[in-house]
This record gives sequence, structure tokens and C-alpha cells, in this order.
Amino acid sequence: MEAFADYAMDASGTTEESMMLRMAKNAVSFDASAGAYDGDRMVGFTLIGLDELGGELTAFDAGTGIVPDFRGRGLAKAMFDHALPELRNQGVQRFLLEVLQQNEPAIKAYEKSGFEIIRELKCFAVETASLRSLDAEPDTEIRPIAVETFRTLVSEADWVPSFENRFTVHAAIPSHVTTLGAFDGETCVGVVTYCRDLNWLLSLLVVREHRRRGIGRTLLRALAARIPENRSRLAALNIDASDVGMQAFLSTVGFSPLVDQYEMQRRL
Repeated sequence: MEAFADYAMDASGTTEESMMLRMAKNAVSFDASAGAYDGDRMVGFTLIGLDELGGELTAFDAGTGIVPDFRGRGLAKAMFDHALPELRNQGVQRFLLEVLQQNEPAIKAYEKSGFEIIRELKCFAVETASLRSLDAEPDTEIRPIAVETFRTLVSEADWVPSFENRFTVHAAIPSHVTTLGAFDGETCVGVVTYCRDLNWLLSLLVVREHRRRGIGRTLLRALAARIPENRSRLAALNIDASDVGMQAFLSTVGFSPLVDQYEMQRRL
């Protein structure tokens, strides 16, 4: 908490329970992660997740933090360098991370560690009450679906999701994910997935030939109806900036820009 006290995004509401769930979601390997110590005091850490993404075994920086008094000393690079032998030993092919575009000191530190920007990610948020009032497509039935059905639709994605939203999150935290399917007769033509305890929209996919028929809007309305009323806002994080269609859709249903991030990569 000390390391993120001055972070651009407010982290003050983080609890140990939510932090550990986030680490489980990101498949963090504590054996592969690293900490920086001043005597017995931890003054920095990098938490590293490991999973397949886009056909490659990928490491992901699930959280790097350094307490203010110890910044500017090269600790981020030292922790990454410490972790690399174990990652290579496990066959990891690349290391990914996400960073706020406004966090220039962090970007420079990551570049010194061998990372380069590979794409821009857009983040949005909406009032859940406005989603509940969306018009629904009357001929579309929404019902919970199994992971197996969800997997049949992942080929409809127009881009590889970020590590945070990868399609294997269901396997990492199955009891925490709600998955709803949109059906045209008995055919599933769209899906939305949501992590309840983190209030995190993981994915929204519609089969290509069924797009622009109100299915995405109907899925979001059905999802919002299942979100507790004390969760007043819903975020859609890490939308590939090249997907102008998705951004236009999110704007149409009430989402507004939240923050912009860079996805950075280092090949191992």
C-alpha cells in the first residue's frame, strides 16, 4: 500500500482479499516473483504471472511497486533481472506489462530493463444504472453458459486480449467468474464474462455475422441486472486502441474514457 499510495489510480480501497484474488486471476507464481529488501524491510516487489497467451508461454508483471524513498535506484531493473533466469528456465518466451501512459518515470525504467511499447490500450467506465436501462434485442435469449461454450466463441475476437483479460481467466478463478451467452435459437452468438468480486468486465464477444443487431447491448443489460446495486460503476479495461468499432460501441452504450495504457514487451 505504501508503494501505491501516490499512484495515479486510487488504490486505497485495496484489501488483502481482493489483492490475493487479483494475483490468482493473473496466475502469479510467487517462486518466479521478486522482492527488494532494505535489511528485513521489503521496499519493492514485482509479482509475476505465468500463462499461455497468443500461443506463447508469457510472463506478466501483475504488480510492481517501490516505496517512494527507494525509487530512482534501479530496483525495478534489478528485480526483473533477478527473475529472468527462472522465467527462461520455465520456457517463458516473452514478458508483458501494462503501464499508464502518464507514468513517464515508470515507462523509462521499463525501457531501461529492455521493454518496448507494442500497443496502446484504452480503458472505459460506465454507470451500471445506465446499462440496466438499455434497450434489449427481443429475439435474443440471455442465459448462463459453461466455459466449454465460451471457448467456442474466442475465435470471434478481433485481437488477442491483454493478459489481465486473457481467455483462460476462467480456469484460474472459476468460482468468481460469471459467463452469460446470447442465443439465437439454440446457437450461442455472443458472450460476456465478468469477475464479480473484482467488478471486472473480462470480455464481450459477438459472432461476426451477428454484429450490429443489438446483441452486445443486450448482453450488457443482462449483466448489469446481475451486478449488485452498490457496484455503481463498471469498467471495461484494456481495449485495443486499434479497435475503433468497439470503442464506438462502448461510447454508444454510455462508457466514457477512464485512462490510457501502454502494453510493453520484452522478448526472453
